[in-house]
Amino acid sequence: MTSTLRCSLGLFVVLSLCLPHVQAAHLDLGPMLGHVGSNDARIWVKASEASRLGVWIGQEADLADARRVEGPMLDKTEDCNGHIRVDGLKPSTRYHYAMLLDGKPVMSAPYPSFQTAPPDGVSTHLRFAFGSCVGHRSSLAAAAWGQMATDTSLGMLLMLGDNHYADSTDPAIQRAAYYDHRSVAGFRDVTGRTPTLGIWDDHDFGPNNSDRTAEGRMESLATFQSMWANPSYGEPGHPGIYHHFQHGDIAFFMLDDRFYRSPNRSEDRGDKTMLGERQWAWLKAGLKQSTAKLKFIASGSEWQKNGHVDSWTSFRREQRAFFEWIDQEGIEGVILLSGDRHFTGGYQINQRVMEITSGPLGSNNYPTPNLPEMFLNHGVGKLYCVFDVDTRSEVPQVILEVHRAGEGLIDRRDFTMDEINGKARLATLPVPKVSQQLPHESDLPLVHREDFEKGAEAWIPTDSDAWRTMDADGSKVYSLHRQSVYRPRHRSPVNISRLKDVVVGDFDLMARVLTTQRDYGHRDMCLFFGWQDPEHFYYVHLGQEMDDHANQIFIVKEAPRSKISEHTTEGTPWDAQWHTVKISRRVASGSILVFWDDMETPVMTATDRTFGWGQIGLGSFDDTGFWDDVRLYGEVMEAPMP
Repeated sequence: MTSTLRCSLGLFVVLSLCLPHVQAAHLDLGPMLGHVGSNDARIWVKASEASRLGVWIGQEADLADARRVEGPMLDKTEDCNGHIRVDGLKPSTRYHYAMLLDGKPVMSAPYPSFQTAPPDGVSTHLRFAFGSCVGHRSSLAAAAWGQMATDTSLGMLLMLGDNHYADSTDPAIQRAAYYDHRSVAGFRDVTGRTPTLGIWDDHDFGPNNSDRTAEGRMESLATFQSMWANPSYGEPGHPGIYHHFQHGDIAFFMLDDRFYRSPNRSEDRGDKTMLGERQWAWLKAGLKQSTAKLKFIASGSEWQKNGHVDSWTSFRREQRAFFEWIDQEGIEGVILLSGDRHFTGGYQINQRVMEITSGPLGSNNYPTPNLPEMFLNHGVGKLYCVFDVDTRSEVPQVILEVHRAGEGLIDRRDFTMDEINGKARLATLPVPKVSQQLPHESDLPLVHREDFEKGAEAWIPTDSDAWRTMDADGSKVYSLHRQSVYRPRHRSPVNISRLKDVVVGDFDLMARVLTTQRDYGHRDMCLFFGWQDPEHFYYVHLGQEMDDHANQIFIVKEAPRSKISEHTTEGTPWDAQWHTVKISRRVASGSILVFWDDMETPVMTATDRTFGWGQIGLGSFDDTGFWDDVRLYGEVMEAPMP
């Protein structure tokens, strides 16, 4: 910038002070850096009036060498907000900048700065923050932004959804929510110097748990595109917010989990989807072509297999197929990122793929007990995470930091590439063991409780050589450790152990179960009830994949087992962790409900009144596993005389 131009900047400032009757546009919000590549940068602002956006940019802190870049018109149809793209930048170079409106400077020194990314494929060091769930008011996340603003080493910020809580697709309501959160001093400090990219989840796309059926989703997309200076939005001819970018030899795949999403509770007939066919093809092609050492895949919804209904748990067919595809293709260096859950957690899914869930930045906490496959769990305070990734050595160094507002760093984990690639197992947190009746577990009286600490004398196995009690995970368990020699007359499970001398009508049966079988499609464990004899009983088949003979409720009545389920899921998400299963049976109505981990929403249902009484049992069709902590509540009755 010449001395004449520097004088011009000063003169504009003086004139704006001395001529109060001249209504010049000024910055209401921003600047907020968007995507910064190796040769380009994007910057978002909101102006007070319709005006043309521009920027002075240069390498000198006082902008002595700056050049002027003209941008788009910010008009009232977009409420005077938008972003400018600056091209012709050098890789790995620090630039200072000052925004212009109608050619006039609207910022004074000291000017903010940023550093461009290294060229694609070049080894690098990057610290990036990521979080979600800012809360319904800007004040709720202010402490987290204040904490983050103290870290000047951050090279990027990823916002993983619920970036406001408008719960509406109306552009005016959404913009007001965005403006509220972007007015916070700490946020403006961080995003003025840190490249910031975003994806959405439900609350900033539309109403709670919204999906492709949301009225006004195109309006939500248009608002998002004006408010986020991302490198791209979907693909040509295929709208959305998904996009990909590189930072040296680190790749980022940012997903759109709402625009094409099927309703969470819709039945999967082979077409239920989270991402849609084309976005899946885009993601897989990008991963296969990528030579990046680390590949971060970001989703607003949580990936892990024990999530709630508004997560990948409701899309098990796609979830399972993607994890299988990663294995089949040998894709390495994958780390999943997510938000939504109002706690921060870490998982090693299938002992193969790592996921980090980050948040909440401002929302209320919803802490969770330790879950299967979980190795990290923080549920108190305003939380966000930082990944520190250094690929400049032969083996990349990957460090995760968990930060809490008001306290700073509260947890730090170093990961090896073997752990990231599933070649080494991460130590998981202990899943709480249920040892006594929990509130609301059943309205029926407790009939039998079994923890197998004193053996299994109360149980009758079809083959005593296939069952034993043993030590596992710090306590005794009932182990189905080998295939039974029992062969029923009709096609039905062969591995069964029944509770002696207890016959119930109505009942609630709960137990903890862990499979020890290798991973395959029909991996299963079973529960039995209404057992009257080997030719008359019900059973629940908890199969990894669903078909007419797996993951269903069955009846055996003097014939091979027959499916009676009215509703089931795509499959039971077996892994190497303990899970809790429950059967609730009411004879008068014929109701049969089956629950898996979530004791509020059944995974299988049936209605049948054929057998009004019988024994209960544990087992598997033809696999192996552990049982523990059995609780039977019910109405004890005498078996009718034959």
